[in-house]
Amino acid sequence: MGDLVNVISSKLLPDVEFGLPTGRPPSPRESIRRAHEEWLAAKNYFETVSDPDLVDHAIYLLGAAERKYMYLLKRAKTEGVDSPTF
Repeated sequence: MGDLVNVISSKLLPDVEFGLPTGRPPSPRESIRRAHEEWLAAKNYFETVSDPDLVDHAIYLLGAAERKYMYLLKRAKTEGVDSPTF
């Protein structure tokens, strides 16, 4: 019975691991591009948030997004991967 469920679910449900249809992890360049987009979105959110209760949240998101982006750029550099310029 378990095998039948696995077969049916594999046919009906796409493999969306890592947000890609193939289930493969994104390339370093794609990871950097996505992190840059997240960072820009966090900056925009920080600049537009008006509720005092959300300011701390915006600061946290901005800091986390910036650190992630910088980490990926640094890792790409040490691995010899050409990183895109934004």
